[in-house]
Amino acid sequence: MKGRMRPYLPELTIRDYNIYLRYLRGVRRQLYEAYGLYSCHLLRSNGVLFAILSDSLAGRQATCQRKRVPGTLAWRRLMCQTQGIRLAAQVEVLLGWHNLQDRKYSELRPLKRLRRAVDRLLLRRAYERAVQENPALERLFVQERDQAVVQMNLSAKNYSLAAEPMSNIYGALYSTLATDDPSQRKSMRYIGSSIGRIFYLLDKAERFEMDKSSGRYNVFVVNDLRGQAAAVENARRQALAAANDPIRVYSMLDIKLNRGLLDNIMLLGLHHAVEPLEAGAERENWEIP
Repeated sequence: MKGRMRPYLPELTIRDYNIYLRYLRGVRRQLYEAYGLYSCHLLRSNGVLFAILSDSLAGRQATCQRKRVPGTLAWRRLMCQTQGIRLAAQVEVLLGWHNLQDRKYSELRPLKRLRRAVDRLLLRRAYERAVQENPALERLFVQERDQAVVQMNLSAKNYSLAAEPMSNIYGALYSTLATDDPSQRKSMRYIGSSIGRIFYLLDKAERFEMDKSSGRYNVFVVNDLRGQAAAVENARRQALAAANDPIRVYSMLDIKLNRGLLDNIMLLGLHHAVEPLEAGAERENWEIP
């Protein structure tokens, strides 16, 4: 359950850049206040996108305040006090916790086993609190994990079938960001499903050699692809096709705020995540104290 979507910096305006940074800090501050400092290291770009999408679709204007950035002594302007930011923090905690369960201890090196044990110990309280606050969200992750186990046991060769569990959970997550309009929810579910499929394929291609050596199910391994380079090329080709699918649906969304920023992320940012548009742009450090 990995994959990051963030703005494509070369085409980002200064205004949208500042909005994105303030949401980034706002989600981090929410993680710190609600779940403790250690939970802040779970923050990935997906949570920031969830917050911006949720607030922008609903037309909720975030409150911008000057607060201390968690883990630093710097005081910066950040977004706060919105439903989207609270939901994003819950998603980050639950995603981070379930990513810890993504691989067996026997498949990890000793140092990573120790890190896994420390993470589980220090994040358990944050995870339990997030489950208590949003039990429906936790049920989505449990269902996805059960579906993934079924696919692993089947050793399915069909790429769409293998990607279905992650596609379903991303579809459900994105649909929760929409307003009460049924058509809006349907559109968001379709967009999320496409994004989930993209990141499933890219993640499995990157794990090709690791999964092959450990005997773990990998859809590219069971299709007898010749090496990781072939798997990555196959995944990228399928992901590019999948990235074109939600463009028409996204263009019809009623986005009330931050349209320029979201266009950058959902169109250029998604394409850049699949096939880099510029060398080195993926290494940009977005957190500026």
